[in-house]
Amino acid sequence: MITGGLPVPSLLLGAVQRGRWVAPDRSSSTYREVFGDDAVVPQFLPLSRMTANRRWLDDMPEDYRGFYLGQPGRQRPPGDVGPDRSLLIGDLGPDQPFTLDYKPSLTAPSVIYLSTTADWIEVAPNIGTLIERLGI
Repeated sequence: MITGGLPVPSLLLGAVQRGRWVAPDRSSSTYREVFGDDAVVPQFLPLSRMTANRRWLDDMPEDYRGFYLGQPGRQRPPGDVGPDRSLLIGDLGPDQPFTLDYKPSLTAPSVIYLSTTADWIEVAPNIGTLIERLGI
């Protein structure tokens, strides 16, 4: 399956189709362990709402867009997100999205998260690791 021109990994597609791609209880310590932040209102998006970042960023006012794009980082890579090379798959609350990052590889995207420190950080090298770490 292709969404926004990007292939949805089969593990994610299977988790969605089996009804397993759902947010753990927000009181769980899992969010802090996986993302480094607590969840406010976690949402794991259904396929119909997964969109390429270009689309959700285009709807955003110009002055906010820079915050969401980030800056390339050396301390906690990647630091930024490529709007045409990422797929929004969920969020932990307002201004806390997480995406599949296809910049390093079109066939094996990593999972990155816009942390409360305003940096995009890698939280899993691939979707399989994220699913395992979340216990879903």
